[in-house]
Amino acid sequence: MPQLMQLLRRYWPIWLILVLIALAYWPGRVVMMNVLTEREAARIASITPDAGAEVVPERLNIDRMMADLIWLADAEREGRAPGTDGGIAAREYIVEQMTTIGLEPAGTDGYLHPFETPQTTNAANVIGLIPGTDPNLRPITLTAHYDHLGIRNGAIYHGADDNASGTAAILEIARFLMDYPNEHPILVMALDSEEWGLLGARALFETNFLDPRNVAFNLNLDMLSRDTDQLLYAVGTYHNPWLRPLVQRVQRESGARLVMAHDRPWWRAGRTEDWTLSSDHGPFHEQGIPFMYFGVADHPDYHRPTDTSDKVDVEFYRKTSETALSFLLLIDQVFAEKRNP
Repeated sequence: MPQLMQLLRRYWPIWLILVLIALAYWPGRVVMMNVLTEREAARIASITPDAGAEVVPERLNIDRMMADLIWLADAEREGRAPGTDGGIAAREYIVEQMTTIGLEPAGTDGYLHPFETPQTTNAANVIGLIPGTDPNLRPITLTAHYDHLGIRNGAIYHGADDNASGTAAILEIARFLMDYPNEHPILVMALDSEEWGLLGARALFETNFLDPRNVAFNLNLDMLSRDTDQLLYAVGTYHNPWLRPLVQRVQRESGARLVMAHDRPWWRAGRTEDWTLSSDHGPFHEQGIPFMYFGVADHPDYHRPTDTSDKVDVEFYRKTSETALSFLLLIDQVFAEKRNP
């Protein structure tokens, strides 16, 4: 202690300067963050369309999508926590659907890509392949997580929007693609353990199932079925600016109001949430793979037992899923054109 007091007395001017800097920094940071947040809010408002397109494609069967969503979010699935009876039942259902659709098994064990987590030894992604007309092209990955929060304090967390909606959408998109001449191979991936830290997506790379150099793009769908003022967020254009005109092209036939936001770091967007690593597109981004994430804003039922299938806005869900399909078809076209100008 005497030595500490001696140091304080000897270097008190330096300590004083450090204290003053600290006192000046925190108020300045608060002001800066407020300014950045206001600027980002103004930017988002300026690029938000007034309305979606009046004419929207009708390529997907919404009744079939809703049947898948309702089954996955049913109370019998008990919230689809990884490794639980409900989570395994959801996995088996997805395998059954992929088999019926005619997807090629593309996991390490048939359709399954098993992996372990700190919470369970029985987790597995479900993966099917739609061959492209050009097998030399790198595959596009279409992802959605099928797990949710399970049962907590006796309450079932149904996870209808999060993310039975995305899972049902990728299954229906796969049905459409079976009769469509996509040029790239497309890996349709229903991923497990997203709610526990994106573990299913991370396992794709940690187990060397995917080589990042051999993946063209990731389109991730997470929460598509709840109408939040007709808004659908398109996340990823900040990291890959070449995607902006593609989103704008898709807006011409999207019934939702597409907003390119929630992917900018704090030093540009202040306290505005950055969703770059918020869902399964995150590990793809970390591996240097370009991505697009479609999802709605958090709503009052997000991560609550009340996220049930009866809350789905069916017409809005159809619009968002059609938007995702339009973007996927455009990405397939754009990458093929780059290779064959």
